[in-house]
Amino acid sequence: MEAFIVSARKYRPQHFNTVVGQSHITNTLKNAIAHKQLAQAYLFCGPRGVGKTTCARIFAKTINCFNITPEGEACDKCESCQSFNSGQSLNVYELDAASNNSVEDIRNLVDQVRFAPQLGEYKVYIIDEVHMLSTAAFNAFLKTLEEPPKHAKFILATTEKHKIIPTILSRCQVFNFNRIKNEDISNHLAHIAKTENVSFEPEALHVIAQKADGGLRDACSIFDQMVAFTGNHLTYKTVVENLHVLDFDYYFKITDFLLNQKLPEIMLTFDDILKKGFDAHNFLIGLGEHLRNVMVSRDSQTVQLLEISDNLKPKYAEQATRCSLPFLLKSLALISKTDVSYKSAKNPRLLVEMTLMQMAYINTAQNMDAEKKNELEPVFQQNVTVNNAATAKPVLSATPEKIVKTTDKPVVPFSELKIKAQFSLSEAIKNNSVATVETVGNSAEVPFENKSFNFEELQKAIHEFANAKNAAGNRQLYTTLTTARIELTDTNLAIMFIHNEAQKEILTNVRQEFLDNIRQQLSNNTVGLDIRIEEAPVSTAKVYKPSDKFKFLAEKNPALLELKKRFDLELDY
Repeated sequence: MEAFIVSARKYRPQHFNTVVGQSHITNTLKNAIAHKQLAQAYLFCGPRGVGKTTCARIFAKTINCFNITPEGEACDKCESCQSFNSGQSLNVYELDAASNNSVEDIRNLVDQVRFAPQLGEYKVYIIDEVHMLSTAAFNAFLKTLEEPPKHAKFILATTEKHKIIPTILSRCQVFNFNRIKNEDISNHLAHIAKTENVSFEPEALHVIAQKADGGLRDACSIFDQMVAFTGNHLTYKTVVENLHVLDFDYYFKITDFLLNQKLPEIMLTFDDILKKGFDAHNFLIGLGEHLRNVMVSRDSQTVQLLEISDNLKPKYAEQATRCSLPFLLKSLALISKTDVSYKSAKNPRLLVEMTLMQMAYINTAQNMDAEKKNELEPVFQQNVTVNNAATAKPVLSATPEKIVKTTDKPVVPFSELKIKAQFSLSEAIKNNSVATVETVGNSAEVPFENKSFNFEELQKAIHEFANAKNAAGNRQLYTTLTTARIELTDTNLAIMFIHNEAQKEILTNVRQEFLDNIRQQLSNNTVGLDIRIEEAPVSTAKVYKPSDKFKFLAEKNPALLELKKRFDLELDY
């Protein structure tokens, strides 16, 4: 049987221009080589499988090439390049710091640095997972890293930059590798599939790219696994089944059900997802990603943020036309909130179901709010026509165009009109029964004249309100009102001093009802309320110990000491 080579090794880039998704790194390195501005040490940082070690090897190969191309690439024909390609070059030395992290290992490396290369101009030392070195090993490496021989170049690679000590970072040129985009990964996999004569569906490669989470090496490994499973034919259906990835059709269906308030279908679909073995938390995260994709599909400027196959983009664009921005924003907020509280939930399934229920009625709640807002808009519009400097006549109308009735009575601010609850202004308008405010169904009247009152009358009104609340079963409010200290200012402001935040919250909740009641009792609309917390006085009483008490009594009556001494008493303090 012919030896099988995994795709990650077989199709490993050999030149800078074949490195996937790291053009900002490769262009910088090529320019440095072309201008002969090579640093003594480089630090390559980034997630696993994004090309750190690959770029290090290509760099080592290129700087030793005898015939570098005008584009800054190795020629692959000279003796140095051929030795690199065959793996026999003595100019590159790789050290795995995960298993060689002691001071002794670094000292052996430093000893080798003194020897010049036999072929080529530079010796390159690649230290992988350099963050695994011990502190002592780092310190032993510092001097050599800062002032190496002219022929020595160091390339350090790590997935955890924050673990590198600052003295190492300051001696290196730092390059940050990015996660590779899903589109770049799927294009690379398509190239591999065509070379290996593997047929595929583009959606299948996109699923593999998403599963790889920005790592090309992981993507190649998954690709090999799928090819072995499907037999040289990659379909979307077989890939999602084997990788246990939820079909994107579920998210489209769920979103359609949410938009149409089809709660039974939502619950049944979610149950079907759970029966197929998918985790509820992963489903929730996937739904959030789906709605995010729908949201960015709404605008031509943000559609470029989609990392999906071209076949799916029209489907997202179509659904985006049916999703309002408030629905998407509120849904994403609910999902984010549920994601945070998922791990602490005792019934995670119920938590996700409640989230779906709330999302299903977002549009309904918005419509109800809009209707309520329309009903609460001012039905009467007051227009004052000044006939002369002394007389003003208000005009009340149901609409700006239609004047219903005028009156010669004094002008009354609209905010002071008392309109009873049983009277519906909207019904009055529908029935064309709008008349002057003081006569419509006897349900609105001009406010009374403000009468003066004293502190005793205010207290009596407050106690009557408190007694009414106590009779209704609100004992806490009764206690708060009857124990509060009250002051009355010259501007009719009633200041209530209570004891804590709980009482303040109780009063705040009934503030408007309280004021309406008190103003009605006192026949004065200028009564105001200010709620303040009055700090309890600090006690200055001193707590005495038993020994202090005995000492005090002995001073008052010295015979106590004589009694204690004569009978040899021991006092238990």
